[in-house]
Amino acid sequence: MVDRVDELAQLLDRVDHSVQTGDSTVLVLRGEAGVGKTSLLATLAHRAMTEHAEAELLAGYGQAMLNSLASDSFQAIRECLRSLTSSAERSSARGRLERMVSSFREHAPDWIESVPMVGQLLAAGVRTGQTYAESGRDETEIDSRLDQLLRLIEDLLTDSPVLMVLDDLHWADTATVDLLTTIALRVKGPLILVLAYRPDQLRSPDQTHPLQRAVFRLCRYLPDTVVMDLPRLSSTDTELLIRQAAGGHSVAPHVVSKIVRLSAGNPLFAESMVRLGDNAGDSAPRQITAVLEERLSYLVDEDQRLLEVAALIGYSFEVDYLARLARMDIDDVYERLHVLFSEHGVVRPAEPRGDYDRYVIHHPLFAQILRDRGAANAPRWRRQHTRLLEILEGEEGWDDELQVRAAAVAAAARNRAKAGTLALAAARRQFTLGAVSKARDLARIAVEQTPSFDASALLAECLSAEGDHVAGTEACADALARAGAETVALALEAQVRLLWARNLRMTCHWEQTSRVLDELIADHPEPGPILSEALMLQAEVALCGPVQNAPLCIELCDRVAAMSTDPEVRSRAFGHRGLAHLADYDPAGADLWLAEAIAAARETGHPYAEYEALHWLSKKTMACLELDRSWQLLEELAAMSRTSGVASENPPHLRDSSRVLGLQHRYTDAAEAFARYLDISLAPSLGRVATMLAWQIHELAQVNGSISAETFLGRLRDACHEDLLTPDRCARLGEHLDALERRPRTWHPTEFAIAELGATPDDAYAAEAIFRFDVLSLPQLRAALPEAGAAS
Repeated sequence: MVDRVDELAQLLDRVDHSVQTGDSTVLVLRGEAGVGKTSLLATLAHRAMTEHAEAELLAGYGQAMLNSLASDSFQAIRECLRSLTSSAERSSARGRLERMVSSFREHAPDWIESVPMVGQLLAAGVRTGQTYAESGRDETEIDSRLDQLLRLIEDLLTDSPVLMVLDDLHWADTATVDLLTTIALRVKGPLILVLAYRPDQLRSPDQTHPLQRAVFRLCRYLPDTVVMDLPRLSSTDTELLIRQAAGGHSVAPHVVSKIVRLSAGNPLFAESMVRLGDNAGDSAPRQITAVLEERLSYLVDEDQRLLEVAALIGYSFEVDYLARLARMDIDDVYERLHVLFSEHGVVRPAEPRGDYDRYVIHHPLFAQILRDRGAANAPRWRRQHTRLLEILEGEEGWDDELQVRAAAVAAAARNRAKAGTLALAAARRQFTLGAVSKARDLARIAVEQTPSFDASALLAECLSAEGDHVAGTEACADALARAGAETVALALEAQVRLLWARNLRMTCHWEQTSRVLDELIADHPEPGPILSEALMLQAEVALCGPVQNAPLCIELCDRVAAMSTDPEVRSRAFGHRGLAHLADYDPAGADLWLAEAIAAARETGHPYAEYEALHWLSKKTMACLELDRSWQLLEELAAMSRTSGVASENPPHLRDSSRVLGLQHRYTDAAEAFARYLDISLAPSLGRVATMLAWQIHELAQVNGSISAETFLGRLRDACHEDLLTPDRCARLGEHLDALERRPRTWHPTEFAIAELGATPDDAYAAEAIFRFDVLSLPQLRAALPEAGAAS
């Protein structure tokens, strides 16, 4: 690989700074497929360890897999932990590996199964958090996997700097991205975190990729974050690469010229074409898969078939499995893999899984091509999946990776009964781990293969956790329809009915929500969690529904608070009572009960409960124009989101920040905050976003005057040219600004959003309620406030 001298020097400089100062640093490397990210990262790790040998720097590398169910949860992080352990084993410092093993045992028992070397060295059967608790330490509370990993890294940093390189993160699931973001934001010390991905893989017309949002958060909250775009090679560097790839063999000048022209500076394309020589085509390949298909054609048929079977197992595959599926002697398989590695470069050795040696296919897209080839012969493909499932079932003590893989293999084998059972079990485990998107996909397999109440109920939980309340409503209805044909515990059915009611409430289906809640209360009149949750939802309908009834909301909240000792439930009851007082034009009463809600939330120990309670208070201060206080609360909410990860997907404090900043005459900051809010919003919520913008313009004109509203519109126009938004969102905002600049002198924001901004009535009226915070008339509330409050 041609040296990326400038880029390597910049990366090494940041590593040097972190080692010398003891500060953490984040490096983001972006580049298209085949441009040389992986080679640059390998050189970086080698040079960093060599130059900082005295500091005993540890380096680990992990690569995300193609986003399929056959991939492992937190795969990139698991692989990086294994690599770090190997780095400690190779370290010249005596006892370094023992120190790491001890750290795993003490701080991260749930991650031990990810690193077979650690589990083997412990030699005490301590392989998971559960067995750790049962091995005489049951009085010790096992922390979450996130907290365990954070403590492990912090403990390692007390001995030496740590370099963690995570590659191909465009294929990482949301849980992995969130975990890495939290590590970057919370860990203090000489941690160098390198995140690499393909920016072209993050573009989507429907929603912003979670990795794109993560990079935005890192750049915002860690200003020293380095974001580097790795360009294509120059013609000169491409020629040098061609000579290197030829391995000392001469390459005709006309072939060099052709490869330079056709590769267009993509190193992977160039290296592949060197192997083709004069057989390289006359037109530039449109995508990397075309080159890889051509590369495959130069392998003998037997090796192509062997690779197809390897890809069936996965992007990374066990040699034992491959030998059994291919019906070959295992020594012969090792020999063929050695040839494919040393002569063709299409596979490479990988970290073993326990006693199983592993190889990895050199590129995930290459693996996809091989899988597509194998799947073309459906009967053979199905039979091989059946045999692979038999192999997996012969193993004992499945870890998370094998559990997920077995579900996918059973589905491909068309064994509906096993696929449904395995997928449901794996989905429950992934949901518990926080890998919601993976749990959702597995739950869908369970629903498709073996429809049941449990499968539909779990799918409903996953969809609701992701904020897809429309699909969540449908999944709840499906589960409840199945409950009549199955033996389902009344408590479980009631929980799904409650989830159904909450999804209906979130989608503004008020009449149906009330009907479901009335039936629940009639069926469960005795005091308890089901009744208190149903009453709490009734209180929310009374406050936020089409006919506001603040006294009824207060009455219901009092019943819930008196019935429950759960601080989380009491916090919601106090909070909604406070909001009801605000809706009844009683800001003093609102303050009193919202303070009670915050106090109760802090008793729960759950960050989200406190975040929600503080958010309610911040909305009250905005309604009452207590702007300095509003901004302090929003800053506190932002800090909570950074450190605990709550509301990180669609943070309401970002939306509200734009509103407060505008009222404080900080129009440039307000425009940037709104642009960020638009960028992270999912496609189904864009109608609400447009309505919020209309109301924000309307409020600025009412409170600060028409010039203020026009200034904010101008700053939003500037934001369209500052690379804050994806092109499609930028175009959408431009259309909205054009319409808003033509608004009539007398206008109603909600009606305008429906008529001119493309918002549906349900979305527009829901957004209006959020903006007013269910106060029917903000001018009426503000007219009764002391002048000092409004002036802040």
